[in-house]
Amino acid sequence: MNNWYLHDGVVYRGRRLRREDLLVINGTVAAFGHEAKAGFEAMKNADPASVTAYNASGCVISHGFLDLHVHLREPGFESKETIATGTKAAAAGGFTTVCAMPNTNPSLDSLDQLWDLKKRIQKEAQVKTIPIAAVTKNRAGQVLTDFAAFVEHGVVLFSDDGDPVPDPLLREAMTELAALGGLLVNHLEEKSLVKPGFFAEAIPPQSEYLMLERDLAVVAETGCRYHAAHLSCAESVALIAEARNNRLPVTAEVTPHHLTLTMDDICEPQGHFQMKPPLRTDADRRALIEGLRLGVIDAVATDHAPHGREKEHGMDSDSPFGVTGLETAFPVLFSELVLPGLLPLERLLDALTANPGRVIGQNHDLTVGQAADLVVLDLDRERVVCREQFFSKGTNSPYIGRKLKGWPVLTLVDGEERYNANHAKS
Repeated sequence: MNNWYLHDGVVYRGRRLRREDLLVINGTVAAFGHEAKAGFEAMKNADPASVTAYNASGCVISHGFLDLHVHLREPGFESKETIATGTKAAAAGGFTTVCAMPNTNPSLDSLDQLWDLKKRIQKEAQVKTIPIAAVTKNRAGQVLTDFAAFVEHGVVLFSDDGDPVPDPLLREAMTELAALGGLLVNHLEEKSLVKPGFFAEAIPPQSEYLMLERDLAVVAETGCRYHAAHLSCAESVALIAEARNNRLPVTAEVTPHHLTLTMDDICEPQGHFQMKPPLRTDADRRALIEGLRLGVIDAVATDHAPHGREKEHGMDSDSPFGVTGLETAFPVLFSELVLPGLLPLERLLDALTANPGRVIGQNHDLTVGQAADLVVLDLDRERVVCREQFFSKGTNSPYIGRKLKGWPVLTLVDGEERYNANHAKS
């Protein structure tokens, strides 16, 4: 069933919250307000079973969220996550589209790998899944992949995430991508400045902002579209602001954990707080929030990086970086930023929908005629984060045990139900 009448809620569209109803017909947004109610009455009178009425009282209805930065682990690391489990987790978090990073095994560096990945997505994905191709073969930083072949087949996002594009290839890569209309997403980490360790003392902010400074200089030369991944420090926010003032084709993202946690929050198990870039100071966190509030930072992206329980009993030199993030993103940000008055709800919703949509050239606002990819958010629903309730295989969340408000209760993709809190894990 992909006909829905969502009534008595507040709809977020056109950057405004409006108290109105919404009608979905054949998986497409058909009408709002009085027209939606009239359309529903006509359908109900003709065939009561043809449309599902959903009471959204006390809830906000938004376009489904878009995550620009997700690790689904498949192929190669299915013990940590699969396309099926990762996209089910996305739906539970209100995400209707995710962009999948290529640090898989093998990495997405050839058309053969693209065909294989698309088959897996078609078979298993619960939400729309956009592949991000590798910048270099095997993400080894030696030989560029065939950008033109990928672009010809609809892939325009490129990243070696986990590893930055090295100096000798950066200008060549940006020049090619500028000519093709591609977008470079770079992992900002100057490896020469990184010391052994897991947290900020080993991975200083200079490793991020000096590489960002390098990248922006080449963007100015080539005109390549550029997206800065997971910013973590105040200096990076200032660099992005300067680049935007200079009208460079630059966008940026920030994660929920960098917006709501600092190095002082790290506690046991420490592995749940181990990510790249690391958590930094409260001054950095406040700069990131202000950057998001002002629009210097375009989007919130989870950098969902699932691991199992291998980091709960101490860490060793091979402990993997990354935290699970899809299912908790909105309640974390609503509870920690919106409710305390640090960020307007409208700005948060923009950073999860329309703004990341603009980064990849898609409309992620609710409009008549568009696919009914939407989420219903119960802002009063409160529950404790519990790993047993995760659909993701990942259990490495710094928010386990926290009581949060504002949970997704219904997610539709093309009007088809992909998550319903009434059917969630218990």
